[in-house]
Amino acid sequence: MKTSRSYLATPPDWLSDRAKKEYSRLYHAMKDMDMLGDLDANNLAAYCEAFDNYLTATEDIQTHGLTIVADGEHIENPTVALQIKYAKEMREFGKQCGLSIDSRLKFASAKLEKIEENIAEEFGDI
Repeated sequence: MKTSRSYLATPPDWLSDRAKKEYSRLYHAMKDMDMLGDLDANNLAAYCEAFDNYLTATEDIQTHGLTIVADGEHIENPTVALQIKYAKEMREFGKQCGLSIDSRLKFASAKLEKIEENIAEEFGDI
């Protein structure tokens, strides 16, 4: 079922600058695929914010390393747990927005079934 796409075209104001850039990039990459509508805007925005948070965590890990020294001991950098958290969020929101290969294949399969149904309705069993 298709929905309007007028709201989807503009990143929400509450996104960070980097998340807005990712939102615009993804919107332009996916707009011709006709998969997303206005009802998907918040999921796409949440994906982009998780993407920004993931990159922020990755940058911190690159700067400080996988382990840090706390109370004289080497421990896992707490940012690693944040990186893992945001990677999971990206996967979940990405699936909902058609960013994974599996979700795009499901969409293509459903679209193909609809085309086959239309052919059968128009020409009968051939």
